[in-house]
Formats: sequence, C-alpha cells, structure tokens
Amino acid sequence: MKEPLRIITVPNQFLREVTQPVTSFNNDLKDQAKLMTDFLHNEYGVGLAANQIGLNNSVFVVEFLDETGKNNIPLQFFVNPEIVEYSKEQNEMFEGCLSIPKIELSITRPEKIKVKAQDLDGKRIKIAAKGLLARIIQHETDHLRGKVFTELAKEKLHHENPELKKMKIVYIGTGEFSEMILRGLILLDLNIKLILTEKGKPSGRAQRICLSPVGQAAQNFNKKFLEVEKISDFTLEIKETDPDLIITADFGKLIPTEIIQIPKIMSIVTHQSLLPKFRGPSPIQSAILAGEKETGVTIIKMSPEFDTGEILIQEAIEIDKQDNALSMRNLLANVSLKMLLEILPKIQEGKIKVIPQDESKASITHKFTKADGEINWKKSVKEIDKQIRALFGWPGTFTSIDGKRLIIHQAHLDNGKLVLDIVQPEGRQPMPWNDFLRGFKGKAPDWFSKIKR
Repeated sequence: MKEPLRIITVPNQFLREVTQPVTSFNNDLKDQAKLMTDFLHNEYGVGLAANQIGLNNSVFVVEFLDETGKNNIPLQFFVNPEIVEYSKEQNEMFEGCLSIPKIELSITRPEKIKVKAQDLDGKRIKIAAKGLLARIIQHETDHLRGKVFTELAKEKLHHENPELKKMKIVYIGTGEFSEMILRGLILLDLNIKLILTEKGKPSGRAQRICLSPVGQAAQNFNKKFLEVEKISDFTLEIKETDPDLIITADFGKLIPTEIIQIPKIMSIVTHQSLLPKFRGPSPIQSAILAGEKETGVTIIKMSPEFDTGEILIQEAIEIDKQDNALSMRNLLANVSLKMLLEILPKIQEGKIKVIPQDESKASITHKFTKADGEINWKKSVKEIDKQIRALFGWPGTFTSIDGKRLIIHQAHLDNGKLVLDIVQPEGRQPMPWNDFLRGFKGKAPDWFSKIKR
C-alpha cells in the first residue's frame, strides 16, 4: 500500500536549516519536481519548498488556480532563487503554511519583488512579481533560508511590544481549538511557564490512552505541562510559576476562585461564541444547529461560573452555508489567536476595559451524545443539513439503510434536495455517495425521496 504524503511540520529542526544550492540538473531533479508537485496537489497548497518534505536543496514550486480563472498562477519551479529587489510598497495579508497546519497570521511583506533563479533545466530566469505571486515567492524563499512565516509575526509583535515577553503565562486547555491557540502562542514566543490539560482518554479500536491535543502540543514543543483530573490539586504548582496571567481555552471544567485569583494581572477565557449567547460546552455546534448567520469569539475575565465573566473583547464571524463544526472551529481558533495578540499588550499595560454580559440574552448549550447524531427524516432538509454540518466530527450524523448504519460525513443543499457527498457504510471506509450507490443492491429506503440522486 502506498504511503500517504506527509509534510514536515514545526517544531522539526530540519525546517530551520538553510538549504544547499542545486548543482546537478539531471533526472533526479526532475523526479524531485514530480514528487513536490504531488505533495503540493495532495495538500491543496499554493507553494512548497524542498525542505518541507525533507530534501535539503534550494528548490520550491508554486501554483494557484483561481476559481474564476482570472488570477491563475501556473505551476512553476524556482531553483536556487534569490530575491534581488523589494518594493517600498508593502501590504498585509493573512498567511498559512503547510508546515504549520491550521494557523494563519497577518504578515506584512513587500508588494513587488524581482527574483533571479534557474528552471529545472538550469536555465537562468529573472521575473518581476507582484501581489500573491510575490508573497508566495517570499514565503518559500524564507523556507529555503530556514525561516518559517511565524518568525516575521513574532519579530513584529515583540518589536512593537518589547515588554510582552516579560509577562509570565499559565495556559489551561484540552481540545483541538485550544491546541491551535497554544501552538500559535508558543511559535510567537510568549512566555508560557506552565501548561495544564485534562488527562488523555482512550481512543481508537485499541483504546490506547493518548495525550490530549494540548498535551501533545506541549510535548512536541518541549514545554512543561501537567495532566490534571482535579485542577484544584495543582494550585501550588500554579502559584510557584508566579504568573501574571492565566489563559484558558476549551478546558471543559470549572476553575476554582482560588486559582482564578492567583495571577498578578488577570485570568481570562477565550470562548467560541458571541457571549452571552451559547455559553457552555458546544457553542459552535449549537450556533450552526440554531441557523445563526454569525457567531464569533469572546474573551472574558474568568469567573467561578462557566462563561459569565466580563467581556474584554468580542469579534463576530459570518457562518457560511457550507461551514461545519470543524471549519468553524479552525476559523475561530485563528480569530482567538489574533484577538489575544491584540489585547495582551493592553492587559499588561492596564489599558483594557471590561463590559458586563447582558444576562437577559444568555443561553446555555449542552454536550452532544451519539444519539443526537441520528437523522430524523421527518424533519425538513434544511434542518437535516444543519444537523450534518453542526455535528461533523463529533458525534457525527447517521441513518439506516438496508438494516445497517450509514454515517453521513458531508452533504449540501441543492434546489430543495439534500445532496449527500461523503458517506461511510458500516464497517467500511468513507467514500463518495455516488460510489456507494453504484454498489448498493438493496431496497431504496423512504428517505431517498429527500435526497438528490
């Protein structure tokens, strides 16, 4: 069986090494180009440097296919690139990176550049690039120099806020949402003295105990962390760090007043809704299920009760009709990181204002169970579509067909009908709906009347 393509990710030190010049333009280089193209397409990237797949030579590839076709960047390779001219004009744009999954940060770069390089045959080329192409070339050239894009964001953050590094932080969180924020804070070199996370739970068929996502990130970056069942048992360890700030995200347990009051400045929580709406454990799923047009992130002062503290900052984000719980989680984690970077200097300087929550507008969410994922086909297709999107990942949605369970991973609406995209028959792997239909020989259930075939 063919091994899946994999990208080297931070904190792998290979990404910090400067690549070596290419001196041989032979078939090996052509084979490398084919491999890099496969990686780029497999990961839906717009650029890829050789050292991102473990090759220590100075090559990168770029390609961008615009849906409109107006701004396409054709597949092209740059060998031994050198940027020889930068414009004074700059622009700011959010960047991501295949080697730093799911995290996006605002990066300022020159709008126009001139670059010298060679093609795969060794022919010398020189191009002037602007806009997106200029940005991709700069991003990938940095990779070849052993520099990832978060370094630029870190340099800007600490240049503008030189005292920020002195603020000692205790971080508390567990799930994927929290893990993304933590990774961003670590990569931006915030002074995180201690990380606390819930103990890992059994997962997979073997029911192995694995670290929580936050615990795994802490381990990967060699950060001190503690796994906790009852956080009050670790009050002394928190006090010993002498923190200025506690940041909590996606922890799922109440934090006692004794710990909330430990930091010199404040304890804060980042929550995945526009509080006071959707307090509690499932704000993203609940917002999608409710048919909300927008949700967002609220950062509050921590309180002894879930999500009731005073508001420090809030930002709304539109919910697209194709968004599901996973896509919104990733988006809101990036928004949370951006908001934290905005308010942490203000918190440190004592310049942050607080706003009480309006209790008359409060609503509470609940934890979902596997039973919540069963589709009731008597509901409208709009309601079923919201359920599939809201419960994507956990607990997932399912129905029955020919006496067996059918998990529905992805679907969308089309002219009043539900279109199933990806399904998973009982005991099998996920597959396109049309592939399932071709092999289905049983009797069509009544719910087929609600789907487009």
